[in-house]
Amino acid sequence: MVNISETPIHALHGTAILRMGNPYTAAVYGQVAKRSINPPPAIYAALNRLNWIPKYGPPYALVSTDHTVEKVELERPWLLLTAWRLDLDGPVTSVEGAKSVIEHRMYMRNPLSKVTIVIPKPHSTVKIFATAKTATGLVADVLKELGLLYARVTLGSYGSAHYVVDVDPVPAIENREEAQALAELV
Repeated sequence: MVNISETPIHALHGTAILRMGNPYTAAVYGQVAKRSINPPPAIYAALNRLNWIPKYGPPYALVSTDHTVEKVELERPWLLLTAWRLDLDGPVTSVEGAKSVIEHRMYMRNPLSKVTIVIPKPHSTVKIFATAKTATGLVADVLKELGLLYARVTLGSYGSAHYVVDVDPVPAIENREEAQALAELV
């Protein structure tokens, strides 16, 4: 066990289980480990929503300026996601609201925030913690496609259809059952 805030790391020998809240940091440290539970390419694949949303997500549109919001042909309300997972997602109910959110993202210094994915806001969502051993159905398909061994997948309900609206490749462990599932996977 190494306190990475105090000790520089040049290489990690053996297997690393990195419990970091920031998935970008986890992907970087995963690069210096011989093995990590979710390999860096899988984390990157999950973070880039355009890797999985066309196949597993709801209908979507891409927007990159405040003017193109008027041309989105999805029924409101909308959920605005960043193309790369940055925890800047939010629902809007009007064109003006969407323009405001996108304008704010345009002025952020992070270039990853400048492309927005617009999806219809789901009626409800459910977050599922899954491992490669416990996942079933759509969640299992997403884990396999992305190469993840565990993740928290958010499914959105659109009437009788369910779509993936988020994949967290390094989720916080929230209870004993999740910790046990992860331990069994390791």
